[in-house]
Amino acid sequence: MVPDNPRATLTAVAVGMLVLLSSIGAGGAAVTQQPPAVDRPAHDVQLTPSGVNDSTATDGDEVVEQLEDRLASLDTAVVTYETTMRSDDRTTTSERRLWIDRENNRVRTEVETNRTNRITVRNESAIVTYDVENNRVSRVDRSGEATPQTLIETLVNSSELTYEGRDRIDGEPTYRLDVEPTDGAGSGSFDMTLWLDPETYFPTRITTVSGSGDSEFTSTIRVRNVTLNEPIPDDRFTIDTPEDADRRDHSTPDRTTYDSLSTLQAETNGPGPDPDLPDAYTFEEGVVTAGADHDSVSLRYAAGDENLHVVKRPASGYDLGQIDAFQEVDVGNDTAYYTEYEFDGDTTAVVMLPCGDVTYSVSGPLSKGESLGVAESLGCE
Repeated sequence: MVPDNPRATLTAVAVGMLVLLSSIGAGGAAVTQQPPAVDRPAHDVQLTPSGVNDSTATDGDEVVEQLEDRLASLDTAVVTYETTMRSDDRTTTSERRLWIDRENNRVRTEVETNRTNRITVRNESAIVTYDVENNRVSRVDRSGEATPQTLIETLVNSSELTYEGRDRIDGEPTYRLDVEPTDGAGSGSFDMTLWLDPETYFPTRITTVSGSGDSEFTSTIRVRNVTLNEPIPDDRFTIDTPEDADRRDHSTPDRTTYDSLSTLQAETNGPGPDPDLPDAYTFEEGVVTAGADHDSVSLRYAAGDENLHVVKRPASGYDLGQIDAFQEVDVGNDTAYYTEYEFDGDTTAVVMLPCGDVTYSVSGPLSKGESLGVAESLGCE
């Protein structure tokens, strides 16, 4: 069975990790869209095989429980995440700093490379982002229902953890845990490992390895400069911005779900996607997300346990032709990009079709020819 929210390509895994990092503390919604990370030299992971001397056998269940207890006991956390992503000959590195104050429901994140310098503060009423390079301030009003979480909690809450043994990383002893997602997002398509500090039971490193064909993608998150349950000054959750900064207020996008395609098309501005599909597929659900600047439409069709997704969204601005995982293909008179990946023994095909200021995507358990046919039926004009 193909998952409802598949990781379309190795690149999608990388993008997913970046989104996750940018959304920590925001209740699962991205705080701000981050540009691609800057190229830097590779950082090798130096691991010593298990075998750290210890006269007392380690109880694996207790290690997992200690991690869960540690995360549940967090009132405040200050953490630096350094993420290194490798795909074939390309290596990118980014760094994010995070301050979380759970009692007051507020979060600060900082991202800085030679391409971007952004500061984001989130509290119960708003998310404010200052783009230092462009001297731009963006504000999004919000509700305060979500509890701030670290990236680690996000992984633990959606995964099954298994103790595997001990390693030394950079000469320091650690506990090694296998991480198996329980929501289907990547299960069987990549291998994730987490290492814990045996004194604090807080993670020090997370590595994800994924393969597709002859390509391999590796993501390594190094956790450092960790401070837990120490007071954080109030001024850390404010941003001093210049008087001449470009200021923009954004409303939270409205999300509407439809169980009828005809109703969706009648109630939205302009025609949405109306694909020609194999006879076995029937319309299940449509979601329209309407914001101040753009709209997106996501349609889900089903044939038994299999799901097919057709999405229309604003153009991303990225050159898909530069992504190795994609093969350039013709769809009618237009150029599209095709890839496929394996999940639990099934193959999912993905077609991305740029059409001016929008991009269509088709993903599901179809053949390459069928997928291209569905993309062509969307009518790129």
